[in-house]
Amino acid sequence: MSLPVTVSTLKPARANADLLVIPLYADLTISQSVSLPLRRKILAQLRKLEFTCAWGTATVFPLAKGGRVPFVAIIGLGEKVAATTAHAEAMRRGMGHVIKDARRHSLRRLAIFLDTSTAAELAAAAVEGAELSNYRFTTYADHLQKEQSVRSLRQLAFLVSREFVPEVRQEITRAQKVLAGVALARDLVNQPASAVSPSYLVTKAREIAASSPRISVKILDQAQAQAEGFSAFLAVARGSTEEPYVIHLIYTPPQPASKKVFLVGKGVTFDSGGLSLKPADMMEVMKADMAGAAVVLGLFAVLDTLQPAVELHGIIATCENMPSGTAYRPGDILRAKNGKTIEVLNTDAEGRITLADALSYAVEHQPNAIIDVATLTGACMVALGETIAGLWSNDEALQTELLQAAQASGEGLCALPLPAEYKSLIKSQVADLRNLSASRYGGAITAAMFLREFVGETPWAHLDIAGPSYIDRPCISYYPGGATGYGVRLLAEYVQNLTIATT
Repeated sequence: MSLPVTVSTLKPARANADLLVIPLYADLTISQSVSLPLRRKILAQLRKLEFTCAWGTATVFPLAKGGRVPFVAIIGLGEKVAATTAHAEAMRRGMGHVIKDARRHSLRRLAIFLDTSTAAELAAAAVEGAELSNYRFTTYADHLQKEQSVRSLRQLAFLVSREFVPEVRQEITRAQKVLAGVALARDLVNQPASAVSPSYLVTKAREIAASSPRISVKILDQAQAQAEGFSAFLAVARGSTEEPYVIHLIYTPPQPASKKVFLVGKGVTFDSGGLSLKPADMMEVMKADMAGAAVVLGLFAVLDTLQPAVELHGIIATCENMPSGTAYRPGDILRAKNGKTIEVLNTDAEGRITLADALSYAVEHQPNAIIDVATLTGACMVALGETIAGLWSNDEALQTELLQAAQASGEGLCALPLPAEYKSLIKSQVADLRNLSASRYGGAITAAMFLREFVGETPWAHLDIAGPSYIDRPCISYYPGGATGYGVRLLAEYVQNLTIATT
């Protein structure tokens, strides 16, 4: 549920809040709209704390008694430059620090003063930082539920110049719509695999479709998927007693669309590694192996409110990867939906096999672009760490659009190559392809090259979100731990940019 947010033209000294938040650039210039006594108190405190307003930092301190607001927070925006996306991310990260302190002091009503031409962008970023930071997964813990009821934010109030009010309200509303999808994705990933099974994802997809006249859904059960040629995907599913499904969500815009985009999310709801069993400690967070599917569902849950002017399809081939007497084996040769054969070298490289059929299915519908989102490789985490996803694409324009959307949303994304000489590493001596590279190096790249074999000439991009989709420790201030919902904000920005481009 979104935080209650108000927008007013009140002066900071008249704010009715527990904490007054003011973002400042590194030059420490405070707006004249802040009363002189309050400005002097703030500057004196900043000098005392040696706080320089460096990018993405924050400090919280009490005011002397007698003021209307007991605490003040200053967020550092860094140097004042033209790139407002940098300031927006500084605002998000600063809010993450502020919310942490606010929770500790049980400061539940925040007033955020914005007196700049970029007030709308900063307001949206502040809402994002606040709600992302305030989120807690409390379903199974009474003590967390009690803590959340006491510590969580209750209200955000924005104090802005009258001229900025309409745009600020518009941007806050847009941000809150997207954040609802982020929260859904986080909830899905944080749930245990015993709760979020393939059939649960089907139920959630049907709920999303039922909530909007513009969204429909087609579900293929195991027999129907077999008839449609999803043989490689179904081989991965064979070891589990959970029935596999293929989910196909369709969003139809209000006006006829000039573009059709397919979003394919990896939907392995639990990955034990299959017969190539993972070590026990590596299985602890494998409930998160369906984070790509969660991103697709999170985005579709808010499309009706965002109303992009493009036709969007969401494809999720969902199953479990489990060891049993019926499980697929190392050495097996599978035939994918597009006819290519795959030699299985390791059953723990299952995600690319499920995606092979899902991508082939997407291609059959002749889209303008395909984007797959998957927790695909640990190798991507080795290369880029825990906060940045990898991007591979066969289309320069699509790659640029996604990088721009990532920058605007503040979600880290790095483009990586598809070197021609690496293709030999996924060639098999007994089949068309092998599901594991012949080299121990460049595993994220060779996994992406494997996927490229199933998209033909269709413009395609692959997002490996293994790192930023789920974090074991706080890395970015507004992600306290667990599922992040990485990808929902990025893709929402991407489809909205497509809307602009097609109108």
